[in-house]
Amino acid sequence: MKLTQRPYFIPAAALGAAAAAFLAGVIIVVTGSSGTTEATVASVTSDADIIVADVEPAPVPVAPVIEPLDSVADYTPEALETGDAAPDAVTPDTATPSRAPFAFDQVINKAQALSEHAFQESRPVPAAAAAFDYDQYRRLEFKRESAEWTDDTSIPFRVHYDPRGYLFNEEVKLNIIDKGVSTPKAWAEADFNFFDLPLSEDDKKALGYAGFHVTAPLNSSGKFDDLISFKGASFFRVLSAGTVYGASARGMAISTASPAGEEFPSFREFWLVKPEPGAKSMTVYALLNGISTTGAFQFVITPGSTTNVDVEAVFFPRRKLTEVGVAPITSMYYFSPHSLNRGNRDYRVAVHDSEGLMMELHNGEWVWRPLANPNQLEISSFATQPPLGFGLVQRKRDFEAYDDLEANYELRPNVWIAPKDGWGPGNLTLVEIPTTNEYNDNIVVSWRPADAWEAGKPVRLSYEMIWSLPQPVVAPVAKVTATKVGISPATKRPMFIIDFDSDNSELLRDALPQVSTSAGTIIAPVVQPNPKTGGVRLSFELDTKDAGLCELRALLTKADHSVSETWLYRWRS
Repeated sequence: MKLTQRPYFIPAAALGAAAAAFLAGVIIVVTGSSGTTEATVASVTSDADIIVADVEPAPVPVAPVIEPLDSVADYTPEALETGDAAPDAVTPDTATPSRAPFAFDQVINKAQALSEHAFQESRPVPAAAAAFDYDQYRRLEFKRESAEWTDDTSIPFRVHYDPRGYLFNEEVKLNIIDKGVSTPKAWAEADFNFFDLPLSEDDKKALGYAGFHVTAPLNSSGKFDDLISFKGASFFRVLSAGTVYGASARGMAISTASPAGEEFPSFREFWLVKPEPGAKSMTVYALLNGISTTGAFQFVITPGSTTNVDVEAVFFPRRKLTEVGVAPITSMYYFSPHSLNRGNRDYRVAVHDSEGLMMELHNGEWVWRPLANPNQLEISSFATQPPLGFGLVQRKRDFEAYDDLEANYELRPNVWIAPKDGWGPGNLTLVEIPTTNEYNDNIVVSWRPADAWEAGKPVRLSYEMIWSLPQPVVAPVAKVTATKVGISPATKRPMFIIDFDSDNSELLRDALPQVSTSAGTIIAPVVQPNPKTGGVRLSFELDTKDAGLCELRALLTKADHSVSETWLYRWRS
C-alpha cells in the first residue's frame, strides 16, 4: 500500500517541511510588468487581480494557569447573539451527559469562549507511542467489533476510533449525541489490540484518541467501506463509490507558503450525532483550536455515487489574520505527460492524485489549469470574486494512464467546492511545492479573503463539497482531456498539444483557436479533428524570445463566444 493511499497520511508534515525548505530567507513578491519575479509569479485569468498580503507574525502564546481550555463548559446559544462575555469559570468535562439538548450553537459558543484565552497545547502522548515508526503504529489495531453502533443493524454508519502515536500526538476528545443528549466518549484501551508493542499498562491507559473514521455501505449493500476520516490537524479525507483515498481537505489554512511559516490549527473535539435508522446522512460537529484562531464546524455527510459534505463554519480569530485559506484542498502531483521535468526514469506514465485545477468563475468562464511539480515554489492567483465552484480533478480514469497496479491513481476522487454564504472578495490561490517523490502532498488550493479577519470578530461561511469518481460538475463547453508538452524536433522550440472533447459533436465543428502568451510569441496554432477521441486537437509552438517565464492561455471560440474551457499553463525555462 502506498503512503498516499492511507487514510491517516498527514499532508501537514510534508507541507510544513517543504515550506521550511523552500521559503527560508525568501520574500514572496510580485512586481509590475517591467520588473522580475523573485520567488513566485501569480497567474491570472482575464478578470483577475493579484493580492500579496503582508505577513503578520503570530504573537507568542502565554498559557494561563487554568484547567485545559479544550474542556471549557458548554454555554447557552445566547452568548454569541448578545455578545455577552464568556464566563470566567472554566470547568472540565465530566463523565455525565450534558443536560441541555445539543445544538451547533453550543460548539460555536465553546469556540468563542476558547478564543478569549491563550492557546494551550494538547496533553503529551506517552513517549513510547510517540516513538513508534509507521509499521508499529499500523499494528496498533482498533477492534472492528468495538465500532460505534455495530449492534444496531438499522443504522447505516459505523465509527472506528484511531489512537495517538507516531505522527499523531494531539489528543482529540469525542462525544456521542443520542436523541439530543451529548455524552463524552471515554478512552477505552480494551477496544484496541496492542500485540507485542512496547507500551506499559500506564501508557495504554494514557494513550487517548487521535481521530476517527466513519464507514458506510458505499460500494455494495451490507458491506461497510471507509467514508470519511478525520485525523491530524484539521485534515479530513472523503470517499465516494469506487474511489480510494487521495486528495484531502482541511478546516482552514493559515499562512500557506508564507515566509513566516504555515500554522496548522487542529480539530480538538468532535460530536458525532447518532443517525436515525435508515438515515441517508450523518452529522459531525467539530471544535477547531489553534494559536491564532478557534472555530466551530458542522459537517453533514451524505454518501453515495458522489459523497456530498455540507459545511458550516464560524471562526473566532485570536489575532488579526491576513493570510487565511478558506475551504483548502490538498493533493499530490508528481509528474504526467504535460510535465516539463519528466526525467525521473519512472516506468509509469503519470503519478498524481489530482491532474488539474478546474474552476467555474463568477463571470461564467470555465477554466482548466494543469497542475505542475515546479523546480521552485509557485503561487498562482485567479479571480477576485468567489467562483461559482472550484476543485482538484482527476480526469483520466483508465489504468493505462498510470500503469500502477498498487496505487490505483485512476480511482483517486475529485474534490469540488461550491461556495455558499459568507464568501467575500479575495483570490482563488494555488500553491505548488516541488517534490521528488509521490509521498508528500505538494498542492494546495484555497480561497484567500481580501479583507483581514479581525481579532475577536466572528467570521461565518458555508460551502458544499462534492467527492466523486466522475467529474463532479459538467460544463456546457468542451473540456480539456489532455495536455502534452515537448520540444519540436525541427525548430527546438517548446511545443504544446491540447485535446478538447465534448458530447456535442457540433460544438467543436469549425471552432477557431485563441492562444496568447505573457511573453514571447505563439507560432502556428492549428486545430484539427482528433478521430481517436471524436474531439479536436490544438497544437502550437512557443518562441520564448529568451523569456524565462511565459503564462499561456488558450481556448476555442465560435462567433466570438467560447466553446471550450480556458486552458492555462505556466512555462518556465
